[in-house]
Amino acid sequence: MIKNDKIYHIVSICSLVLHICVFVFVIIVAFLPFHEKRNFYECFIGFFGNSLSFIQPYFVMMILFLSCLGTVFAIKRPMFSFMTVVCSVSFFVIAALPYSIEAMIVGFASPWISGSMSMFGIGFDLIMAASYIFYFDIAFFIYSLITSFIRSKTNFKYFL
Repeated sequence: MIKNDKIYHIVSICSLVLHICVFVFVIIVAFLPFHEKRNFYECFIGFFGNSLSFIQPYFVMMILFLSCLGTVFAIKRPMFSFMTVVCSVSFFVIAALPYSIEAMIVGFASPWISGSMSMFGIGFDLIMAASYIFYFDIAFFIYSLITSFIRSKTNFKYFL
């Protein structure tokens, strides 16, 4: 095992631990007030329609779990770090959807009807603070690309 593989192995395990910590943090913080004194789970029930509305918040959490799963696979195959980036960005974009939609509507309609934003709680603030893992994901993805190219020079089977 070359020195770059050892470093990549250590960094990928640190990434796995970090993603698991963020996943557990978001699950716990999701019970705090998210939007108008409702938690994350209550906020997303029925947000995207009525059919199977009770499972929607858990489906959204599953996306964040897939980012953890992507980091597990990225330990041996560096290109799975792309899955990690996509899943974590998708989760945090979906989590910010209620705020984004409301801010757009209030910003558009406020000159005519003087609208105001509703209350977003500490749960929303902490989940959005956890979204800064995206910067680490981008840096890790770039590092995994470099590692993949270095590995491809020695053996092609490690590229994918």
